[in-house]
Amino acid sequence: MQNVSEATKYQISFISNLKLKFYKLMNPLLSKLGRFKPFFTFESFLIYYFFLVVLFGRSFTGIQILSFRVGELMIGTAMLLFFYFVLFKSKSIISLVGKNASLIIKIILLHFFIVNYINGGVSNFINPQVFRSSSYIWSLGFLFVLIFLKRIKIFDSNLFLIGMIFVLPLTYILTSVNFPNLLVDLFNQYSDKFRLLKGSDLFMAYAIYCLLFFERIKYNNFIYFFTFAISGVLIPLIVFSSRGASIGCFIFLIFCIFKYRKSFLRNKLLFLISIPAFVVPLTLSSVYLDWTEIDFQKINTEVAVESLEMTLVSKRYPEVQKPYFYIENNRINSGDGNLNWRLQIWQDVIQDLNNTGQLALGYGYSGSIPAMEREDRAGLDGTNIHVHNYFINILARGGIIHLLLYLSLYALLLSRIINFREGYLTVAFIISVLFVSFFDSSMETVRFPFLFFTVLAYKLSKE
Repeated sequence: MQNVSEATKYQISFISNLKLKFYKLMNPLLSKLGRFKPFFTFESFLIYYFFLVVLFGRSFTGIQILSFRVGELMIGTAMLLFFYFVLFKSKSIISLVGKNASLIIKIILLHFFIVNYINGGVSNFINPQVFRSSSYIWSLGFLFVLIFLKRIKIFDSNLFLIGMIFVLPLTYILTSVNFPNLLVDLFNQYSDKFRLLKGSDLFMAYAIYCLLFFERIKYNNFIYFFTFAISGVLIPLIVFSSRGASIGCFIFLIFCIFKYRKSFLRNKLLFLISIPAFVVPLTLSSVYLDWTEIDFQKINTEVAVESLEMTLVSKRYPEVQKPYFYIENNRINSGDGNLNWRLQIWQDVIQDLNNTGQLALGYGYSGSIPAMEREDRAGLDGTNIHVHNYFINILARGGIIHLLLYLSLYALLLSRIINFREGYLTVAFIISVLFVSFFDSSMETVRFPFLFFTVLAYKLSKE
């Protein structure tokens, strides 16, 4: 028995020594690997996902996973979170948006069920088209993503700041300089559509950076200098891509500059150095984009063929160009092709709703909007079904009651946020986003509301 006991002790001692030697051997390697731990946390992977949406937009959300597109999985998740928080987490909604806004969100959900039932009965609730057409409702669920994951402070991390510093220049490179063939082939193979970033996508990326990091120019010299430089690079690209997005960008930028005007002059030498850091990239970027003659109309494939032709004719024959706005046959028209295309759609929607007695509750969600059934409104790629106006789309789907609910929701959010410490900047962010969405179908996509509501939820939770 003694020999057995001694043998056991020897084995234990041998194993312990082996573990100790292995630990000493691996400890330096483990210590080095430990430095990379922050890059492999759950929070860091959420940030990487956020950046994938920013960088690749529609191409990324179109990737197929188990017969579903990434965008469909995202909006499905948002819908589940919408129902979950409305039914079981009312206090969390009230804490985030306030009591009155929480009530409006619940009424919007109830209104959806009423309109859906009136326009098609119970069978409408198992119609997939209904939930596709109402995606702008379920996108409100993105407000609750970070709360559900308990990562509401995700945008405070240094990893996110470092990522934005790299991602913003990449949006410019991928859109206007070179999109690697490897990635093009990847998206063509695994996504239902390959598309470069639109003006609204570029605007959102830049607006998020300004919202989250502009205040740091007060004490961080690098952010101060980088903000000047990246603004000079990106602003021309946004202007070339979309007039609506560029105006939204300027609205937000003017607010930012006015809000932090004193911070710009805190160091006169730094200010003088930063002026060329803005002017030089601005000039070079503008000249480059004009020289390369990138066809941004091909990126915005939803535009109508005739509006493009109208724009080209007005450029080629200035003498036949009509005023920017004018009244003809009791309708508002524009000499600008793209804007006129939108104006005619919006007026057709409103007139048809009024003529058919559907102005109160809208067309519902099971079918297409009648004004978009015309072949000449299907866009250059033949797939456009959107009216290119967030509020007209809300009106068309749910009627004037639905529109008033949404206007009330945003009014309540603005009145709540304006009292926050950095409230005016967030108010400017919301106003500029809604302005861009007034001329675009951005809020009917997945990527745009995902970025907007996720960042908005972070700002709402900070107070």
